[in-house]
Amino acid sequence: MAEATPEITQFLQDHRLCAFATGRKDGSPQQSYIGYQFDGKQFLLGGQASSFKMKNLRRNPGCSLLVPADSGFLLVYGTAEVIDDETEMAKLQERFGPRATPRRASSAPPRQLPTGQRVNVLMTPTKFFADRITG
Repeated sequence: MAEATPEITQFLQDHRLCAFATGRKDGSPQQSYIGYQFDGKQFLLGGQASSFKMKNLRRNPGCSLLVPADSGFLLVYGTAEVIDDETEMAKLQERFGPRATPRRASSAPPRQLPTGQRVNVLMTPTKFFADRITG
């Protein structure tokens, strides 16, 4: 597990959206623009159990996420575990705290609520790569 510096931790807590990448069966990337939470050690993400990203992670836990900034970015490589047990998901939400709604452009259409079974993804970082994330 890679340790986040105080600057990286602050950057991640100041942002809430990322491009989350997993590997498809054929080896090509699958990306999703989703919200995340970071507790200083691990990331908590969510989604539908039947989504491509969950199928990909069940097959291959390797993943990455990219958090863009005005003039830079933070890239995180890691491994992920899909959590579908309701009790474990409740414990994770208690650990990470209330989920903040990511800021969206006012012109963005309203989000449709998911209808399938919700699951969590617990990502453990193995490497951080930051470029111009401060001042």
